[in-house]
Amino acid sequence: MEYFLQENPNSDTLIVLFHGTGGNQYQLLPFSGALFPEANVLSMQGSVGEGKERRFFAPLNHNELDRDDFNKQTESFVEFWNSFTKAYTFKNVIFLGYSNGANFILGILEHSIVNVNRILLLHPSDLAYNINKSYQDTSLIITTGSNDYLTVPGKVKALSKALQPKFKDVQFELLDGGHELDEPEITLLKTIL
Repeated sequence: MEYFLQENPNSDTLIVLFHGTGGNQYQLLPFSGALFPEANVLSMQGSVGEGKERRFFAPLNHNELDRDDFNKQTESFVEFWNSFTKAYTFKNVIFLGYSNGANFILGILEHSIVNVNRILLLHPSDLAYNINKSYQDTSLIITTGSNDYLTVPGKVKALSKALQPKFKDVQFELLDGGHELDEPEITLLKTIL
């Protein structure tokens, strides 16, 4: 699994980034830099496809996950994460995923993932996840756009409601824009964080 690690010895916060479809491990660096300028950064790169098709798991088929591939990819990350957290220790860990990366984080949560304090899911989709574990030490923020052309805002809100019992707290934010990440989303997240 490819990744980019940028360390800041003066910070005990780690932000772990998961890009959207067609992105790479550098796509979210400006966005995370605006939110967490001093944090250590671990930015993951999806291992499925290349260029504009790069992603963390196989493309949907009739809006459904290829469960075999999805489980294989998420299990691979959990294995990586367990090794990473043995080598590195941070007081505050934040996962931030956009679109395909947000969906991938939801898949990771189907497994037993540890040492994550906060999760930001930016423009995820509700793809019938099976999250049975309780994450009572983890806060969750979910955003979507009212004009999002890839997700249905009502379904994303329903997803946030379904996740509430599993997390310390869940905050849902509906923005005016579409599927893209833009300045109003950064501004809103700065006020929340």
